[in-house]
Amino acid sequence: MSYRSYLLPLDHMIGLIEHTGCLATAKLERKPGGRVSRPHACPLARRPEKP
Repeated sequence: MSYRSYLLPLDHMIGLIEHTGCLATAKLERKPGGRVSRPHACPLARRPEKP
């Protein structure tokens, strides 16, 4: 199995989500510390309801 991963800043990811027309509703960001050597982020988004 192979995969690719990209390290993007959270604000950049939110911008990409909003560019698609979705709404970013929440974001969680963990700073490095302990066994974690890089920041981790998790955005939460939803599609707007159709009129």
